[in-house]
Amino acid sequence: MKITRILSLLCLGGAAVAQTVQIANQGKSDYVIVTPDNPAPVVKTAAAELASHLKEVTGNTFAVVAEAARPAGKPAFVVGPAKASAAVFKDPTFTNAKPDEIAIIFNGNDIYLNGQMPRGPLYAVYTFLEDYVGVCWWTPEERTIPHKPTLVVAAKNHEYAPKIICRETFYRGALQASFAPYIKCNGHFSGIPADHGDHRSIIGWCHTFYQFLPPEKYFDAHPEWYSEIDGKRVNGRYQLCLTNEEMRKEFVKVALEKIRQNPAAGMISISQNDWRGNCQCAKCKAIEEEEGSPSGLLLRFVNAVAADIAKEYPDFLMETLAYQYTRKAPKITRPAKNVVVRLCSIEMNFAQPLETGPANVSFKKDIEDWSAIAPNLFIWNYVTNFSNYLLPQPNYRGLAPDIRFFVNHNAIGLFEQGDAGCWLGDFVRPRQWVIAHLQWNPFQDEMALVNKFFDGYYGAAGQPLLKYINFLCNAVEKAQYNLRCYNANVYGWLTPKQVLDAVKLYAVAEEAVKDDPILAKRVRRERLPLDLVQIMYAQEMSRTKRFLGKDADLDLNNIVKLADEFVELTKDAGQWREGRPFGDYAVNLQKSVHALVGASTYVPEICKGKAMDAWDVFPVISFNLHGEGRWVKAVNDPAAAQGKVLRMPGNHKEWAAQTNAIPINYYDTEKQWKLVVTVRCDAAANSGDALHFGIYGTGLFYINENISVAKCKGQKYVRIESKPFSLKPLIGKSPYIWFAPVNRPLDEVEAVYIDEVVIMQAD
Repeated sequence: MKITRILSLLCLGGAAVAQTVQIANQGKSDYVIVTPDNPAPVVKTAAAELASHLKEVTGNTFAVVAEAARPAGKPAFVVGPAKASAAVFKDPTFTNAKPDEIAIIFNGNDIYLNGQMPRGPLYAVYTFLEDYVGVCWWTPEERTIPHKPTLVVAAKNHEYAPKIICRETFYRGALQASFAPYIKCNGHFSGIPADHGDHRSIIGWCHTFYQFLPPEKYFDAHPEWYSEIDGKRVNGRYQLCLTNEEMRKEFVKVALEKIRQNPAAGMISISQNDWRGNCQCAKCKAIEEEEGSPSGLLLRFVNAVAADIAKEYPDFLMETLAYQYTRKAPKITRPAKNVVVRLCSIEMNFAQPLETGPANVSFKKDIEDWSAIAPNLFIWNYVTNFSNYLLPQPNYRGLAPDIRFFVNHNAIGLFEQGDAGCWLGDFVRPRQWVIAHLQWNPFQDEMALVNKFFDGYYGAAGQPLLKYINFLCNAVEKAQYNLRCYNANVYGWLTPKQVLDAVKLYAVAEEAVKDDPILAKRVRRERLPLDLVQIMYAQEMSRTKRFLGKDADLDLNNIVKLADEFVELTKDAGQWREGRPFGDYAVNLQKSVHALVGASTYVPEICKGKAMDAWDVFPVISFNLHGEGRWVKAVNDPAAAQGKVLRMPGNHKEWAAQTNAIPINYYDTEKQWKLVVTVRCDAAANSGDALHFGIYGTGLFYINENISVAKCKGQKYVRIESKPFSLKPLIGKSPYIWFAPVNRPLDEVEAVYIDEVVIMQAD
């Protein structure tokens, strides 16, 4: 669409174009805000937002009037498709515009703010306020409104249509409907109402195979609709049999029912479950082999569903995933024109930019291959650490290049999955702001954006904070660490000495704003990830002193203080990892630190009198818990060595309780070691096994043993010793201790309890 540009009346007369326009002079202004006579709700909102913000900036009240009531001779902001727009725009309603296209046009003293519905007029107003006036919306609660009683703006036309038409920045702030429009996010989860531009929604969101055809409803009558694994149709964490025509007919029926309930959504998810287990029946397997990827079979199914739905809803889009086992593009099948492919980057090394990082070559190729065949390519990108939102995640250097790479490969939708569950993560506020601005315009200078936020939001601490972040980025690059989106700790890329350097860098930022309570609070909050690193290193610091007889690099007494503060400062954090409420996480960290450092360092009874380098203890409150609340739970028990144990119901076999990596470097690997565990179980049975435990490292078991019911049944905790084993580093990498029940009916083994866990030299 071409927009007729009429810059000013002077321009039409051949005189020089005005370079600036004065909106207000010493708090007074003749400007009014004009809307169409019957404005759409979003146009009303745009005009009201413009009037409200300009009043805060200048002190003047700006009247909002219908076009028919515009005062003669007064300059105006013309918002939306008013009749006067016909003199400026060939297409004043932006009917033929690109999605979310906007235009800011100066015509004499009038300023036209318009765009493609349903968001364009509002986005034009927000762009004017931000880029011309200097308003900044940092977070839902925090903004900067400049004080300019005399307001002069550059008379520079601006026309823009974003390449990414569906923009989702998955952070807590960006998902608030009251804030998302300011940063031009319009995705599914924002819930933006129509009067603020509405949002792009998708029926089912994702992983819909079992949503639409739940096994509990269909499996007994139609097991052939579900995956065949090892010659048997299975009901569990699997997929559908995508070559079954009767299943497809029912799937289409269910999908159409959902579309009829919400035809305005415009898109429905037809996508695999969030696990593997694709069908291996002869028909499915043959197509996968023919296509060179399971994605070919998936696309054939989705294309067929899309064709059926298009008979009733020809403009409706079907979204599916290129994810994990379907990530590789197929050789033969191509997505239909009404099919959207959402490619997921979950396997990336996020410390390296996608386009240039040697660790990301395979994913880069997948994007290139899908880009060549997909008419509608969306990207699902991961910009956080789902294993612990509070840990530093130095992926900053790839954020902007990756978004540009996606756009350069025809991506028109982008879901940047961040810390939606946590409001205290690793610089979540600048992340959501910068990412949102890059989604709107990926080709702007990202460092200018970063500096704008850090200087505007953190004041004098902004540049010192950026030096701290740069230090972390250098550290992860130097370590050549594979920075995934699931990292339990920082041990592979940040040493205790480097942590000490990071603490010193951060102290410069805190010193810079110590006299400003608001800025000091912001900077203190952003230090929580660095605090957590020190807290997590407390156990290693304690080992340094005990095993090596020397003081740690970090101040252990200060770490105790940090752990105490961590409890108080994270009370409103939300989740500490994906799907895990904070609960007792901070309290357990605090207890673990108090138990490990200072004068109260805990020595297990079995270790008293032994050399300090001959044993090691792993408090259960420091374990990583999987399926917390379902597979395992930390509970109080006065009979336990430290007052708390891990309880696991006996009816599963998941490795639900795991330690962090065992620090082999502290142990004498020439000697034999044994694992001593203190356990018990509640059981009605008298025979068989109750508990399974071991030490595992990269495909190899150091030990792998069972504990019988007979040995641990009852209310009294008993010590169980493993067989002796070697801890030579070459046997495996990053070994850890794990525990699991043995999956028996609850009326046989109700629960097992883990108390004390010790590694000690075998006699």
